[in-house]
Amino acid sequence: MASSTVNLQVKLRPYLGISYALLASFLFSMMSACVKLVAYDFFLILSIRCCVQLLLLQPIMIWQRKDILKGCQRPQVYFVFGRAITGTTAACCSFYAYQNMNIGDASAILFSSPLITGILASVLLKEKFTFINFVATIVSFTGVVLVARPPFIFGIHGDESQFHFAVASVAFMGTLSISLVILNIRKIGNRVDKYVITYYFSIISFIVPLIIFSSTAVYRLPPCGSTRWLLILIGVLGFLGQIAFTKATQLEKASLIAIVGTTDVIFGYILEIIIFRSVPTFLSIIGSILVIAGSSALGIKKWYDIKSEINRQI
Repeated sequence: MASSTVNLQVKLRPYLGISYALLASFLFSMMSACVKLVAYDFFLILSIRCCVQLLLLQPIMIWQRKDILKGCQRPQVYFVFGRAITGTTAACCSFYAYQNMNIGDASAILFSSPLITGILASVLLKEKFTFINFVATIVSFTGVVLVARPPFIFGIHGDESQFHFAVASVAFMGTLSISLVILNIRKIGNRVDKYVITYYFSIISFIVPLIIFSSTAVYRLPPCGSTRWLLILIGVLGFLGQIAFTKATQLEKASLIAIVGTTDVIFGYILEIIIFRSVPTFLSIIGSILVIAGSSALGIKKWYDIKSEINRQI
């Protein structure tokens, strides 16, 4: 009995990384649905999410004896706080987009970040930008345009169309911020522990939205009942999603994780249809497919490059 259990674990191990990546995508999609469900300001939602995340992360930091002061040493301190600030900006833009547009549409726009990252990395980090990168970027950007549907391109006028494009523009700002997050993490490398990076991000994302909200609006406590439970659930789902994603990156290649991550868009549309009874438009579906195709092409290319490099070393 024991030997059969061990054999089963050995057989399933190659699929654990993919399983964790799928779980992370589902958890993040569920969090997005909760953000849309809760009737509360997105700044305060982010603050409460990060407060819950800090409460859950603190015991891990103590148990594993993580040194948070390593994140304050030069030169990585600039990139640690750069990651925290850009991550906060990305989260604010994402939460606003989730509240005001189709979850699948928002996920499709946000998931175009790997393409933007490639462009920024070639300019700022002098990384190679190949022809495949160029084609994948064009395909993905075309998909974003189909999802956003700018009125000046599609000739669609009216308040609803204008608002949809404005929200899509905010989501694209979140995409740019996510790309800057990735660049900051690349500059940090392995010099700072991932939990320490997440810890500083949680602190900044807890404080900054509160300051912005306090200076622009009147603070109000969340209503009793389901709203407060949803806010706590957002924090728990976000934290569990982070843990699952971290575990996935430890067990599987980043290129494959990026491909599996495209299921965020699929989960988003499924939840939108089931929970909000909102069916995506034909242009949104085509645009999402183009974004997924562009991101998957880059992931496959990265996997092929790594495989070729290993074969050359052998």
